[in-house]
Amino acid sequence: MKKNKLIVLVNELKNNEKKIKKYIDFHKNPFSEVVKDLEEKPIGRMRIFINANKLVMILEVNLDFDLKKGIHIEPFNSKVEEWQKLMGSLFQELESGEIRNWEKTELIFDTKDYY
Repeated sequence: MKKNKLIVLVNELKNNEKKIKKYIDFHKNPFSEVVKDLEEKPIGRMRIFINANKLVMILEVNLDFDLKKGIHIEPFNSKVEEWQKLMGSLFQELESGEIRNWEKTELIFDTKDYY
């Protein structure tokens, strides 16, 4: 059995009920090309959680997976590129006006260190 690691990312959607609903609805029926691309990368498992406009993505990947190379195969196919533009339009903007990207979190506590 291959060993895996978890990568946890965070992001924020625009604080707008219609945009939040749109994001949720897109993820209820994602583009099949995007799902296939994630499978071929390979992303073992991806989960996205939401609380108000805050998002948490958990990636379960092989130990040799390099997040710096992205979660999609490059160059992007047209449907992946379309998906990324759609999702980007729903993300909160930074003070600079740029679209917020998924940010990697750092593990600071794990019960396995204690029991």
